[in-house]
Amino acid sequence: MKKIINNPSYRILASIGERKSTFHKWKEGLLEERAEAERKRQRQVKIEFVNLLKECAELTSRTRYSKVVELFAKDSRWQALDDDLEREELFEEYSLSLERKEAADRKKIRKERMADFKKLLEASNLSVRSQWRRVQSQLEDEPSFRALDKIDRLAVFEEFIRELELGQEQTKQKERDANRREERRKRDQYRALLAAKHQEGAFHSKSRWKDVVDLLLPSSEYKAACEQSGSTPAELFEDFIEQLEEQAQAHRRVLRNAVSDHKIKLTAESSIADFEAAVRASDGSGAILDGIPQSAIKAYYDELQEKIQREKVEEDRRSERRKRSLFEAFQGTLRGLMGAMLSAETAWEEVRALMVGKATAEPLTEEQQKEAFEELVQQLQPASAGVEDGEAEGGGGEGGDGEEGGEKKKKKKDKHRHKDRHRDDEDEEDEDRRKKKKRSS
Repeated sequence: MKKIINNPSYRILASIGERKSTFHKWKEGLLEERAEAERKRQRQVKIEFVNLLKECAELTSRTRYSKVVELFAKDSRWQALDDDLEREELFEEYSLSLERKEAADRKKIRKERMADFKKLLEASNLSVRSQWRRVQSQLEDEPSFRALDKIDRLAVFEEFIRELELGQEQTKQKERDANRREERRKRDQYRALLAAKHQEGAFHSKSRWKDVVDLLLPSSEYKAACEQSGSTPAELFEDFIEQLEEQAQAHRRVLRNAVSDHKIKLTAESSIADFEAAVRASDGSGAILDGIPQSAIKAYYDELQEKIQREKVEEDRRSERRKRSLFEAFQGTLRGLMGAMLSAETAWEEVRALMVGKATAEPLTEEQQKEAFEELVQQLQPASAGVEDGEAEGGGGEGGDGEEGGEKKKKKKDKHRHKDRHRDDEDEEDEDRRKKKKRSS
């Protein structure tokens, strides 16, 4: 206070408390400045100390601290750092950095030497079958070989062989991929040939391989398909037929639904043009057949015509069986009258008059009645001839043997007719089962 009391600035502050507070603030600031300056000095001293260590090429990560003391004890930068413990700590940190640097340098050098040795292997024309024992004896005088440790040489060799194997496998894979692409191209060309032949009408979805193979044999596409290792031409043909069948089934469903939904009737006299026109007219726009080839329309038309023919044949068979049943009933009535009122020599006019009003005669026309009568007469003629022969041999006897022979023949014919009716019934049952199976599919 004695030094500043007479200074005019001292009197700027009115009270002693403000002057004292200001003094303490100035003092604290001054101390901080001095402490900061000391810290900077100490930091610079440490930097200079580390630079001292770096400038010495003799130092390594294995140099002892005692050796460092001998080297730098008289150096001013060493003496500037007066704390010996701190000197040793800084040296240890520097030694660790040297160790890391040396390890990085060793790794770099080792990597370069291994790269040089790998170049030597590449220039030696080795293969995946090369053995290390022979390679080692061949290259042992080379500098890049001698620059490496034994374990590093072996590691480089094994890595090199793995790369050769990988490159060889990649080459083979590329060849396999190229072969697969080529074979796929051959199969695609063969499929295109099948599509063209089908478009020309050479075969359809129901064709078999043995019916088509002769048509395909001269083509280059067929020969190329035989040379590839994938599916055979026959298998590719079967696949193509399956696709055709799937398409045919889809087209068939469209046509079947159109026929069913719009009650389209087809007769045996209907042409394919009539059928196509009826289907087109079913939805008003004619778009129902868009995308359906003519071959599919014809296939379904043929299927319907076959169905009509089968139904006609079946109806004829049923009609014939009904007619045969009526004939047999009519002939049974005539048989009951034989001997008493009729014989094989009776004229048709007499038979017609006699059968008027009979229940078995009413379902038949006069022409059918006459046909049934003539058939019965033909059946009875052998029996009549047998009776006459018996009477001639027996001197006018009762002719029992002739009548017995006629009865046997009659029973035999009745038995044959029964078998024929049974066979017809079985055929009808088979036909019904086939129709049910087709409807379910």
